[in-house]
Amino acid sequence: MSEIRGKYFEEFQEGDTYLTSRRTLREADLMDFCNLCWFNLSMFFDEIYAEKEMPYKSPVFPGPFIIPLAIGLFLKLGVYERTVIALLGIQNLKFKTSLRVGDTMEVEVIILTKKDSKTYSNRGIMCSLFSINKVHHDLSKEFIMSFEMTHLLKKKDFTIQLLKNKNPF
Repeated sequence: MSEIRGKYFEEFQEGDTYLTSRRTLREADLMDFCNLCWFNLSMFFDEIYAEKEMPYKSPVFPGPFIIPLAIGLFLKLGVYERTVIALLGIQNLKFKTSLRVGDTMEVEVIILTKKDSKTYSNRGIMCSLFSINKVHHDLSKEFIMSFEMTHLLKKKDFTIQLLKNKNPF
């Protein structure tokens, strides 16, 4: 049996687009995340407050919850399995609206830029745009948020180079 492996740096092209599977958000997701991270504001837990005093009319998911969920849906595709080395940054985070219990989301990921690592010839740096959309029952989509994420990836000739006092990135 062969080992499951994602794509190496050279196998990605600028403009490549990936569409994840969909995920419907449940109340348990909201409660688990808010309790774990101490997001204990009324806008997340109190239906009466949300209905009477918030424009959303029901509790919303915290924006930070959507980020790891979007990343997880992308990782589920397997394209980074055994080829990603490190997360270098998340940039240009933009929110348009929120998600609520019962909403279904999906993620479109576009490879924006690629460049060789200046430190190690067997690694590359890639920036991707993550666009999160709410998918309605008629399959129309509504933009929720986006962010760019930069990763360090292995090249096909990757071997671990241990250099004294050098940053591994």
